[in-house]
Amino acid sequence: MILLEFDRDSMREPSESQIAKLNSVADWQLRYAYFETKVTLTVDGFDKEAFRVPLLDFIYCLLLSARAIREGGEGRVSFTESDMLIEFFPHESELKVLRSWDPVPGSCGTDEFIATVSRFTADGLKYITSKYPTFRDNPTFQKLTQFRSELT
Repeated sequence: MILLEFDRDSMREPSESQIAKLNSVADWQLRYAYFETKVTLTVDGFDKEAFRVPLLDFIYCLLLSARAIREGGEGRVSFTESDMLIEFFPHESELKVLRSWDPVPGSCGTDEFIATVSRFTADGLKYITSKYPTFRDNPTFQKLTQFRSELT
């Protein structure tokens, strides 16, 4: 089992100047300086955990992890603002989930992980574009949408 959600009410709103350039701002700025929110993660073996992250960076790392896992590799989500790390190690049809800050491992199904990442990405992008439609014109939106489509 895996549960991955973000708290829409906790999302930090961009400034007026950030909103004005949302259609053209660089990928790295979007990933690290926009849309910080509280994310919740739960898998079999450990309790629900919440942390604040830039949503687009988290989505990007999840998508790359899902792609690597789908290709038989390992996945990793690193946190730009800290040294925290979540790693996903394939084992048969499951993933072993390790967090750098807690020695207790967790697990979830590989297919379930990929489906959850796809849904989480769709929810995040839909929420942002519903509030800020010009984000659809940004190449980062296009890139994340393309990464997601490759999962399905």
